[in-house]
Amino acid sequence: MATIIWQNLYDRAPIYTELVDKYAVRVYVEEKIGAQYLNDLYGVYDTVTEVDFETLPQQFVLKGTHGADMILICKNKADFDIDGAKRKMDTWLKTNFYQLWGEHAYNHVPPRIICEQFLANENENALVDYKFHCFHGEPKHIQIDRNRFIDHTLNFYDLEWNRLPFGLWYPQSEKDLPRPKNLNVMVDLARKLARNFKFVRVDFYNIEGRIYFGEMTFYPCNGFGVFTPPEKDFEFGSWLNSRE
Repeated sequence: MATIIWQNLYDRAPIYTELVDKYAVRVYVEEKIGAQYLNDLYGVYDTVTEVDFETLPQQFVLKGTHGADMILICKNKADFDIDGAKRKMDTWLKTNFYQLWGEHAYNHVPPRIICEQFLANENENALVDYKFHCFHGEPKHIQIDRNRFIDHTLNFYDLEWNRLPFGLWYPQSEKDLPRPKNLNVMVDLARKLARNFKFVRVDFYNIEGRIYFGEMTFYPCNGFGVFTPPEKDFEFGSWLNSRE
């Protein structure tokens, strides 16, 4: 993860602040690949009191725009702990993610809440994440995260969907995910979003053949993720040319 640490220390392009903001990034995505890849947005809020739960649908997702792991999933509003959600979101809005983890791009992201459409993959406990590690605008590997909240697994594939024999942080799943029919489309979309960046991880969801943009991440695991075997860390680092 030396690549990530180097980028945080030395590559401080102002645009990163826009792209790590889960609301502001939507403008960039629309410009580069089109609004059809954006999830439906129900609202964006500066304060918790602005969230009108009465008007929200039965299923939705709440996220903090200014950090990682700020997410609340409502699958049934009748069973949803609204008071608990308000307390958690209030904590989010008081959190400075830059001060917490030192990822400089978050320093000037305004703290907000967004509410999006709930998405789900059939026969999966949680959304499957398709994460494209891109170096100098070119996708290199695809990271697949499954069961994010229960028994999280992580596998790597190449761009032809061949399983790769290494892992990162979480256990590898013994069950392979079928190759998406629109894999080449996702690769091309990742390439368009990653153009002009030394390193970025571009994330998508794929729901019954429809591709949704997830996020752009410049500092996965804050640079402290552990590869298995550790030699893979050097391979990833070799793809970054700091002079370009």
